[in-house]
Amino acid sequence: MTTPVPARVLVLCRLVRTVGAALLAFVLAAYALPTFAPGLSVWSQHWAQVAAVGGLPVAWITSFGTSDRLLLVAVALPYLACLGWAFVHLHGLLGGFERGEFFAAATIRHLRLFAGLVLAARLLAMVAGHARVAIGLPLHGGTPGRVVLNVTSDELALVLLCSLIFLIAHMLEEGGRLEDENRGFL
Repeated sequence: MTTPVPARVLVLCRLVRTVGAALLAFVLAAYALPTFAPGLSVWSQHWAQVAAVGGLPVAWITSFGTSDRLLLVAVALPYLACLGWAFVHLHGLLGGFERGEFFAAATIRHLRLFAGLVLAARLLAMVAGHARVAIGLPLHGGTPGRVVLNVTSDELALVLLCSLIFLIAHMLEEGGRLEDENRGFL
C-alpha cells in the first residue's frame, strides 16, 4: 500500500537525485581526467596545481607514465565502484519515496544499503588514499617515510551520519510493521 506523496517530497527527491548525480559525476571525473587526459592545458592552471585527488597532487598524477596512472586509478576502483553502487541504491530509495512506499521493505533495504555502502566507500577511500600515496611518493622521487593514518572529523561525522541513517531505517521498518498491523484491524 502506498501513501499519498506531497509535492514537496517529490521536489526534494528530484533535488537529492540531481545533487547526488552531480557529486558522483564530479568524483568520477576527478579520478578519470588526470588519469586518462594528462595532457589537458587545464592542469597548468593554479587551482589544478594545488588540487589533490585521492591523496595525491594532480600535478604528480599527470606527470606519471600511463601504466603508473592506471595503477593509481586501479587502486581507487573498489572505492569508486562502492560509491557508484551506493548511488544506485539512493536512486532506488528515492524511487520508493516518490511512489509513496515510505515503509516498504524494498525502500528500507535501499536506505540501509545506501548508508552501508557510503560508509564502506569512505573506508575504502581512506585505504586507497594511503595506498596511492605509498605508490605515488616513490614515483615522484620521494622516499617513503612513516606510516601516517589520516582520519578527519568529516570522516567521523560521516560514520555518525550513517549510524543515524541505520536508526532511521529501523524506525521506518517499525512504521511499516505498525502500518501492516493497523491494516489487519480494518
